[in-house]
Amino acid sequence: MKKFYAVLMTTILLGLMGFVLVGGFFKYKNSVRAGQEKPVTSKHLQQLTYTRDGIKFVNHEPAEKVDSLPSVEKTAIQKQLDKNKFSGTCLLVKNGKIIYLQAFGNANNTTGKLNQINSVYPINSIQKGLTAYLIMQLIQEHRLNFTDKIGKFYPKIPGGQTVTIRDMLNMCSGYQLPKQMNYLASDEGVLKYNLSHLKYSSQQLEKFNYQEVNFTLLAGVVTKLTGTSYEKLIKQKIIDKLNLTNTGFMYLNNPQQPIGYNFNNNQWQAQKIKQYEISREFGASNIYMSVWDLYQSLAALRNGTLLSSQSKAELYQTTSKDPYVAGMYPLTQFNRIHGIGFGFESSVAMSSTGQDAVVLLTNHWNSKAAIQTTLTSQLYQIINPA
Repeated sequence: MKKFYAVLMTTILLGLMGFVLVGGFFKYKNSVRAGQEKPVTSKHLQQLTYTRDGIKFVNHEPAEKVDSLPSVEKTAIQKQLDKNKFSGTCLLVKNGKIIYLQAFGNANNTTGKLNQINSVYPINSIQKGLTAYLIMQLIQEHRLNFTDKIGKFYPKIPGGQTVTIRDMLNMCSGYQLPKQMNYLASDEGVLKYNLSHLKYSSQQLEKFNYQEVNFTLLAGVVTKLTGTSYEKLIKQKIIDKLNLTNTGFMYLNNPQQPIGYNFNNNQWQAQKIKQYEISREFGASNIYMSVWDLYQSLAALRNGTLLSSQSKAELYQTTSKDPYVAGMYPLTQFNRIHGIGFGFESSVAMSSTGQDAVVLLTNHWNSKAAIQTTLTSQLYQIINPA
């Protein structure tokens, strides 16, 4: 009888342990899907200090401010930063080398905590270029074509037999989402909401209209074809491959992330981010990065690290009617890459080779003085005079 009770108690204890472990796993899995846990970040690295181009790095992140500008350029750069009252982190790269890396302003206006050179900021819509890269990988693997119709993946979507993958990459699909989702959902839930609420206009097909729903649906295509979550693909294909150490998916109360502010009624107002606002940006605008990680990822799309010359030419193929191509605006002097949201603005001007760049991440967004229309191009022209 004692042996029987001993076996019985052991069985019960093992069962309880299994229940706790399994329950904990599903709780964690669901919380990650809802964006409530710290999402995937770069793989753990041992503390590695080294010097490159005279700049100290810790792991793969610059560990100190940089200012190797000639005096004339330095004066001009500082004048523009002061004029625009820039608050955030500024990175200037010339011929693939950091020539300027400085942080300005407050991360928190109340406490006076300052922004740092390795602070992380939401990159907002710049993320769309990373989603475009995942699409391009599938095209390289012959699992997808630019000419594939979106109805192949979403059979009930209006316009599904007409709208192509290319149309969606270039924001000329005719789709729009009149009302944003206002509740917390998993990636699958976000897709379901978008599909059931989007509107389609055949008259707007092949006409540029910036609508995030395009890239949310493209992220869904990627997960359908790979059977892998979007977060895991970003980690495998970009974060780990490029050794990004200050990149991940947004979560509330990230200690590295400054508070975002909007300028309203002649004052800076802190923006309170809600969890559902993060989750609904699936595939479009819910990744954070430091300026250096952002530069590395965008440069890798242009210098051959992530895309071959042929793939780059195909992905960024432009026409006169396409002001927006796969996450960026191609201009004569540089590629303009931009995002706004949560009280933050991300703005990049980068050469087609990725060797020259201005990367600005700010936590103080003023709709009447957006840095994309002023500061970014001004700084680029200073370090790259025509």
